[in-house]
Amino acid sequence: MFKGMHPIFWVGIAIMYGLSIVFWIIEIASNTGTWTTSIAGIPAPFVYNNLFMIWLVPIFIAWLWYYFPEKTNKEKASQGKEE
Repeated sequence: MFKGMHPIFWVGIAIMYGLSIVFWIIEIASNTGTWTTSIAGIPAPFVYNNLFMIWLVPIFIAWLWYYFPEKTNKEKASQGKEE
């Protein structure tokens, strides 16, 4: 099933789930709860869940999944032309 997947797929999965686990641990470790913590007046979970994990991280991972396989394909094509 995953035999043809580019290795950057696993890097993207590790980033996504790794950050989710880190934020989950932060929520567990905080004594007062994260809803009382605010960043610029906005509750912290809104910032890291909605802005970071829903918008920024997926855009970055999508860019990785596009950029690195294209770069690899271009390198393979240029090596094929040289030989």
